[in-house]
Amino acid sequence: MVNKTGVTVMVMMIFFLCVSINLKDIYAEDMIRYQVIGGNTLVISGTGQVNSVLGFDEKIDRSQIKKLIIGEGITKISALHTDLLHLKKVILPNTLVEIGDGAFFCNEYLEQIIFGKNLRRVGENAFVGCEKLSEVAFPDSVSEIGQTAFAECPRLKKIVLPASLSEWEPNVIDACPALREIVNRSQLSCRIPWYKKYVIWKVDKKETRVIPPRKTGRSLGKKIPIKFHLMGGKKVGKLPKSYRFGEEVKLPDCVKRKGYIFMGWSTSMYDSIEKIEIGKKKAEFYATWYKYKVESKKSGTATVTFDSTEAAVFFFHHAVRYSTDKNMKDWNIAYCAKRKGKVTIRHLWPGRTYYFQICGKIDGDYPYKKWKAKRKVSICG
Repeated sequence: MVNKTGVTVMVMMIFFLCVSINLKDIYAEDMIRYQVIGGNTLVISGTGQVNSVLGFDEKIDRSQIKKLIIGEGITKISALHTDLLHLKKVILPNTLVEIGDGAFFCNEYLEQIIFGKNLRRVGENAFVGCEKLSEVAFPDSVSEIGQTAFAECPRLKKIVLPASLSEWEPNVIDACPALREIVNRSQLSCRIPWYKKYVIWKVDKKETRVIPPRKTGRSLGKKIPIKFHLMGGKKVGKLPKSYRFGEEVKLPDCVKRKGYIFMGWSTSMYDSIEKIEIGKKKAEFYATWYKYKVESKKSGTATVTFDSTEAAVFFFHHAVRYSTDKNMKDWNIAYCAKRKGKVTIRHLWPGRTYYFQICGKIDGDYPYKKWKAKRKVSICG
């Protein structure tokens, strides 16, 4: 028979055991350690689950973290997308069994993921909107890939599905127009998101919308013609005649017009573009022309005159930036809220050479970023 003292001791032991277990669950983050190597690599080590890296060191500039290494012992990661927005590479451990929902949501710089060998689940929206991710190869331990886990990854070209996959929804790879290869190692028949006539998938040279078990499907994007309106200008180089759906195509500046400068291409009066974005189904572009001149006739002064009234794209705000550096470092800026106008810049160094560029935008909230027409001018003494 157990006396009261023995009962009390047993109760206290059970109590402290429960408390220790609860504290372990509650303070699992206390077991996690963070180390920054070389200023751009974050190493997370310890045991258990990582929910966030916020607060681990407020002195660290998270925008400089380009590489993430998760150490052995970590079993689950989640909610890192708000902390590390500039990652390019992620290396995961063999102990990791789950990537939580939205873990790397809309990480637009992420290019590469190296998975561990024992990963079982990739959560919903885990990598949705990762714009630069080009290839994903799952280990055969993965059985679950959540809804839209890799949706809206416009540069995703290849995905390897694991042999252990237990279920599949096509929206896992929805809105991935550049996807050109699916290696299906599983025993499931995997349907593909449908782009109608814009993408044709084939398995063993036969068209399909389903990748059968243990088969590889490859696709080809529709060939789409490109139409250029030169708006009074002419070609001085080669303009692309077509592209395939799912490709990204840079639009060259090989056009000229006497008495004007070329400010870029537009698709409408309110849209200036430099390339055909991935997934575009139509390509028709208009040349934008400005009259533009930079002069220095007075000591320490430069005058920039411009006229955009004949441009295909309507910019109502303009800015001129100028610098003594050819690469436009340490530049200053002057503004003109007109489609046609004159900007006088004073207090320049007489006898020095300055470089000037102009930029237009639609409204006051949109940033100035597409600087054009660099001009080199010697300032009067």
